[in-house]
Amino acid sequence: MNSLTRRKLLGGCAVGLVAGLAGCSADAAMFVTPVDTPQAVGQQATASPSTDRPDSDTAELVAAAVANGTNRTDSTTAPYQPDRPVVYNDTVYTLTWSEAARDTSRTEYKITMRTADDDRAPDTDFEELSAVDRNRLERFPELIHNYAENPESEVPEELSYNIYYPPAEREQSAIVPDPQYDTLSVAGQPVELSVDPITVSLDVYQYTATERAPSVSVFGRELRRDHRFELSGLSEPERKLFERVRSDGSFYKGAFDDVPDGAFTQLADHFVSHPALIVENTTGEWLTRYAGTDYWVTIDFALHEEYAERLERVESL
Repeated sequence: MNSLTRRKLLGGCAVGLVAGLAGCSADAAMFVTPVDTPQAVGQQATASPSTDRPDSDTAELVAAAVANGTNRTDSTTAPYQPDRPVVYNDTVYTLTWSEAARDTSRTEYKITMRTADDDRAPDTDFEELSAVDRNRLERFPELIHNYAENPESEVPEELSYNIYYPPAEREQSAIVPDPQYDTLSVAGQPVELSVDPITVSLDVYQYTATERAPSVSVFGRELRRDHRFELSGLSEPERKLFERVRSDGSFYKGAFDDVPDGAFTQLADHFVSHPALIVENTTGEWLTRYAGTDYWVTIDFALHEEYAERLERVESL
């Protein structure tokens, strides 16, 4: 998927937030992806943070953990908690983290943008800011643009976030510690800018990385050997549903669907009877073989609590 990740789409469909997208106001969803090679299997079962934003901080964390372990801080929880092994230089690692018996603090900036109440000319446009400022403040134009695009809503008078600028970035910033501009044009809206430094107490988390497999392909081959199961013994409604999903790539279960009663839950029974490779909240992911082809199957049971409660994860991935 391009602009929407699979997980965001699942979440949106589950609560009807994106009704009309793929016809969904779903209470469950299934995705089926063919995985013809060990490399393809391994890619599905790993996380690969990009060195490009917005993943660059996470990629740096993984690289540091692999090199010699690393510490990271956050005010609420460990900043990166992958639900599967991570990849660095094509090697697969298990990433672990724990809270250290100490804390620290840092200076963050409460940056507030208020809709200007007059016709003053902006000092500059958001797009004219440095790359550092645009990256740190990217949520502001996105939010303002979304409000402006929705005819049933109004641009909020004030948007405010606490944002951390590392010391090196502060030197490149025209916003912190002291803004060089009073007014910006953001997504076509003139806004007043204010910046207030705040001291934030942070917990310290220790990250370590342990090699799990020498390559993604080797990891995928091990998963096929240890955790793949044969999808067989399907009834005719189950078979038709699975073949439809593998052809379409996705299926949303809800009052709008046109499959026979019980077909989805009976098909789901075949999966929850096996430990999933990945379990996160109401979602399970499995590797199965059907009609001579391997498939990576993801099911979000969302509002099907009785199935979500049956999800079990393999003892070791």
